[in-house]
Amino acid sequence: MSDVKRPEDMSPRLAAAFNAADHNAMAALYEPRAILVDDTGARHQGTDAIRAVLTAMLEAGGVMASTPRFAVVAGDVALCGADWRLDATAAGGGVALAEGRSLEVLRRQADGTWRYLIDCPSGAIEGQGT
Repeated sequence: MSDVKRPEDMSPRLAAAFNAADHNAMAALYEPRAILVDDTGARHQGTDAIRAVLTAMLEAGGVMASTPRFAVVAGDVALCGADWRLDATAAGGGVALAEGRSLEVLRRQADGTWRYLIDCPSGAIEGQGT
């Protein structure tokens, strides 16, 4: 289970779990019915689907850094955003870089910790309906 006490700590916690190659710690940051929207706009809902996406991310390797930009809290829901960067060694030996600005919706749990309800690492879902 998540031990994140403040919404602004979520994205750095995800990066730390990624850097430790701990898909269980990453998956624990999501609610059981959470949605992760990938960079193609595809939606992955639920623990198993999200764990599969996170496992694939870990297999790609690299080092992630994430810096919170904002956290707006309304009761038990928070809208957050972060700047993130992923540095990895490419197949040819060079460094491959991915970076972006995430948009996240978190929900406070009964124990006071926070978990992802919606995680959109690319920050926007263009042309997508509900």
